Amino acid sequence: MKNIILLSMLFVMFMGVVYGAMVATGGQQHSDMTGKIIGILVADNNSTNTNSILVQGVITNGNQQGNVSVRITNETQILRKDGNKTNDGTFGSLQPGQSVDITFIGPIIQAYPPQATGNQITIMS
Repeated sequence: MKNIILLSMLFVMFMGVVYGAMVATGGQQHSDMTGKIIGILVADNNSTNTNSILVQGVITNGNQQGNVSVRITNETQILRKDGNKTNDGTFGSLQPGQSVDITFIGPIIQAYPPQATGNQITIMS
Protein backbone atom coordinates (compact mmCIF):
# COMPACT_ATOMS: atom_id res chain seq x y z
CA MET A 1 0.00 0.00 0.00
CA LYS A 2 2.86 2.37 0.82
CA ASN A 3 4.39 1.66 -2.59
CA ILE A 4 1.18 2.61 -4.37
CA ILE A 5 0.94 5.89 -2.45
CA LEU A 6 4.62 6.65 -3.13
CA LEU A 7 4.25 5.93 -6.86
CA SER A 8 1.10 8.07 -7.00
CA MET A 9 2.88 10.98 -5.34
CA LEU A 10 5.87 10.66 -7.69
CA PHE A 11 3.56 10.57 -10.71
CA VAL A 12 1.71 13.71 -9.57
CA MET A 13 5.00 15.56 -8.98
CA PHE A 14 6.29 14.47 -12.41
CA MET A 15 3.13 15.74 -14.09
CA GLY A 16 3.52 19.04 -12.24
CA VAL A 17 7.05 19.46 -13.56
CA VAL A 18 5.93 18.66 -17.12
CA TYR A 19 3.02 21.10 -16.87
CA GLY A 20 5.30 23.81 -15.44
CA ALA A 21 7.78 23.36 -18.27
CA MET A 22 5.02 23.59 -20.86
CA VAL A 23 3.64 26.77 -19.31
CA ALA A 24 7.12 28.33 -19.04
CA THR A 25 7.91 27.66 -22.71
CA GLY A 26 4.47 28.49 -23.99
CA GLY A 27 3.91 24.91 -25.09
CA GLN A 28 5.63 25.66 -28.38
CA GLN A 29 8.27 23.69 -30.20
CA HIS A 30 11.73 25.16 -30.24
CA SER A 31 13.13 25.78 -33.68
CA ASP A 32 16.04 23.76 -35.01
CA MET A 33 17.26 26.70 -37.09
CA THR A 34 16.75 30.45 -37.31
CA GLY A 35 17.95 32.52 -40.23
CA LYS A 36 17.17 34.29 -43.49
CA ILE A 37 16.07 32.81 -46.78
CA ILE A 38 18.82 33.41 -49.35
CA GLY A 39 17.47 31.27 -52.18
CA ILE A 40 14.38 29.44 -53.40
CA LEU A 41 14.28 26.42 -55.70
CA VAL A 42 10.96 25.72 -57.40
CA ALA A 43 10.88 22.17 -58.74
CA ASP A 44 9.38 21.63 -62.17
CA ASN A 45 6.77 18.97 -62.79
CA ASN A 46 9.12 16.81 -64.87
CA SER A 47 11.77 16.27 -62.19
CA THR A 48 12.02 14.25 -59.02
CA ASN A 49 13.25 17.29 -57.09
CA THR A 50 11.11 18.95 -54.45
CA ASN A 51 10.67 22.61 -53.67
CA SER A 52 13.34 23.86 -51.31
CA ILE A 53 14.77 26.98 -49.74
CA LEU A 54 18.35 27.83 -48.88
CA VAL A 55 18.58 29.36 -45.41
CA GLN A 56 21.58 31.13 -43.92
CA GLY A 57 21.53 31.19 -40.16
CA VAL A 58 22.19 29.34 -36.94
CA ILE A 59 21.39 25.70 -36.29
CA THR A 60 20.31 26.03 -32.67
CA ASN A 61 21.59 22.60 -31.62
CA GLY A 62 25.25 23.46 -31.15
CA ASN A 63 25.03 27.08 -32.35
CA GLN A 64 26.51 26.23 -35.74
CA GLN A 65 26.29 28.96 -38.36
CA GLY A 66 25.95 28.17 -42.01
CA ASN A 67 23.65 27.46 -44.92
CA VAL A 68 21.12 24.63 -44.98
CA SER A 69 19.00 23.50 -47.92
CA VAL A 70 15.51 22.81 -46.54
CA ARG A 71 13.22 20.54 -48.57
CA ILE A 72 9.55 21.51 -48.59
CA THR A 73 7.16 18.55 -48.82
CA ASN A 74 3.37 18.30 -48.77
CA GLU A 75 3.63 17.63 -45.03
CA THR A 76 5.69 20.78 -44.32
CA GLN A 77 3.61 23.30 -42.41
CA ILE A 78 4.27 26.92 -43.41
CA LEU A 79 3.11 29.66 -41.03
CA ARG A 80 3.28 33.47 -41.04
CA LYS A 81 3.77 35.14 -37.67
CA ASP A 82 2.57 38.72 -37.35
CA GLY A 83 3.01 39.94 -33.79
CA ASN A 84 1.07 37.51 -31.60
CA LYS A 85 -0.99 36.19 -34.53
CA THR A 86 0.01 33.11 -36.52
CA ASN A 87 -1.63 32.48 -39.90
CA ASP A 88 -1.24 29.75 -42.49
CA GLY A 89 1.20 30.40 -45.30
CA THR A 90 2.12 28.74 -48.58
CA PHE A 91 5.32 27.97 -50.44
CA GLY A 92 4.55 31.03 -52.57
CA SER A 93 4.69 33.27 -49.50
CA LEU A 94 8.37 32.40 -48.95
CA GLN A 95 10.64 35.17 -50.28
CA PRO A 96 14.41 35.80 -50.18
CA GLY A 97 15.40 38.03 -47.26
CA GLN A 98 12.63 36.82 -44.93
CA SER A 99 13.56 35.72 -41.41
CA VAL A 100 12.38 32.20 -40.62
CA ASP A 101 12.31 29.73 -37.74
CA ILE A 102 12.46 26.12 -38.88
CA THR A 103 11.92 22.75 -37.24
CA PHE A 104 13.27 19.74 -39.10
CA ILE A 105 11.90 16.26 -39.45
CA GLY A 106 14.42 13.48 -39.76
CA PRO A 107 18.19 13.81 -39.93
CA ILE A 108 20.32 16.56 -41.42
CA ILE A 109 22.20 15.06 -44.37
CA GLN A 110 25.85 16.04 -44.25
CA ALA A 111 26.43 17.36 -47.75
CA TYR A 112 27.37 20.79 -49.03
CA PRO A 113 25.21 22.55 -48.15
CA PRO A 114 23.67 20.32 -45.47
CA GLN A 115 20.16 19.17 -46.39
CA ALA A 116 17.14 18.72 -44.16
CA THR A 117 13.40 18.31 -44.54
CA GLY A 118 11.24 21.02 -43.05
CA ASN A 119 8.54 20.02 -40.60
CA GLN A 120 7.42 23.56 -39.81
CA ILE A 121 8.60 26.87 -41.25
CA THR A 122 7.51 30.06 -39.52
CA ILE A 123 7.97 33.33 -41.41
CA MET A 124 8.75 36.04 -38.88
CA SER A 125 7.28 39.49 -39.69
